[in-house]
Amino acid sequence: MSQNAHQTYAFEVLYMGNLKDVNLGKTETRDLDVQLIDRVEEAQLEGRLPLFPNKDEVVKMTISKHGIKMVDFQKKTVLQRHPLHAVAQIVYYTDSFNRSNLALKIGQLGRSVYDCHLFQCQSEEQAQMICQSVKDMFDAITSNAF
Repeated sequence: MSQNAHQTYAFEVLYMGNLKDVNLGKTETRDLDVQLIDRVEEAQLEGRLPLFPNKDEVVKMTISKHGIKMVDFQKKTVLQRHPLHAVAQIVYYTDSFNRSNLALKIGQLGRSVYDCHLFQCQSEEQAQMICQSVKDMFDAITSNAF
């Protein structure tokens, strides 16, 4: 993908819910991606996040220089909007049911407590494309800033 700050990327994904006030702590012995996935899977086992998405929860995820926006696919209403600087981490992984999930950690720099949004992607390739799109947007904005 080219680095163009005016580019907009759009994806259809299933929204599985969010976790509020996730604290990953200051553990430096474990990879941050693994810690985030562990928190998501713990929440699923505890019933705070669903194991399976509701097929009616299709959202259009739009990634632009303004951030990440989720729009209800059927109602066309904005569900969430997160400025790009609030995206602390994005990671995709394959769960134990062989589905490609995407965890989006939203927070403020310097804080150890975040919110985490969970999505199910149509494929591993789509999950990779979403992560790459966020990276490309960060790269385009930072390269245009100087």
